[in-house]
Amino acid sequence: MAHSQADATIRYVILDVFTRVRFKGNPLAIVEMPPEGGLDHQIKQRIAREFNLSETVFLHPRTSEASQRAIDIFTTTQELPFAGHPTIGTLVYLSWGADIVGQQSFTLQTKAGLINAELHVQTGVAEASIPHSVRIHRKPVPWQSILKVQPSLKSVGDDGSSSSCPLVSIVKGMTFVLVNVLSVEELAALIVGGPRLDSIEWDQGWESFTAPYFYAIVSENRETRNIGVRARMIEPDCGEDPATGSAASALSAYLALQRGTAGTTYNFSIEQGIEMGRHSEIGVKVTLNNRGDGVSDVVLSGSAVLVSEGKLYL
Repeated sequence: MAHSQADATIRYVILDVFTRVRFKGNPLAIVEMPPEGGLDHQIKQRIAREFNLSETVFLHPRTSEASQRAIDIFTTTQELPFAGHPTIGTLVYLSWGADIVGQQSFTLQTKAGLINAELHVQTGVAEASIPHSVRIHRKPVPWQSILKVQPSLKSVGDDGSSSSCPLVSIVKGMTFVLVNVLSVEELAALIVGGPRLDSIEWDQGWESFTAPYFYAIVSENRETRNIGVRARMIEPDCGEDPATGSAASALSAYLALQRGTAGTTYNFSIEQGIEMGRHSEIGVKVTLNNRGDGVSDVVLSGSAVLVSEGKLYL
């Protein structure tokens, strides 16, 4: 059916995030909301379902605060308070604007709070100090529940002997079961699909989106505190995710706390999406507080590349 000249239109772009190579990384749709009036929740959800990507961002119009923009983040089924690749993708997209030159501080307003960021135009990298209220829930997920979902796994934990996996939230509303596999070979053998994880018991008031995040530590320099990780996020509703910044942030915060050196910054380089042909590179810096028992700062970094752009007819 042909569109009418009276149809309202809004601009959108598609980016691949956490990569510099088109058709790698994690795809993201960014929809520029019209200045004359916002889109209601129902329409945003329908648009996100139409794109059928892991997340779609709705970018609010500029205000008198030139260095601050508000965003809404939607999956195909719900709105999220925060997600990593929408944050990085939006920041890189904004850095392409004619009003931003060189390196500039910028702020994104999300449902989880304000995100302060540095945009590096020359390198194409965005660094975002993400909102965090890191919580390691009291009840971990039993290993037997993991085996029901991924029967090929043999062992879990840093020493291969753990009987459970930690349940960790980066913010309220975004929680991950952190499953430490022993090798990249075990990681590659994971299946996509299958049943949901059971035996999820959040701390009271912390019920949220929850997904397993499988990872293997592939390198660690204790002097420089640089840690290399390979990871996969597989969840029945979305299949496999090529890059999950919120999960990478939760994992990095947890691993930093396990090492527990007060006031120290740990640098994580996380590769994800390799097994599905969408290699992604996620950077996370975690700084612990002066006691070493809490997280004072989480900085997520990455790049993005434009894939397509066009108009949506409403």
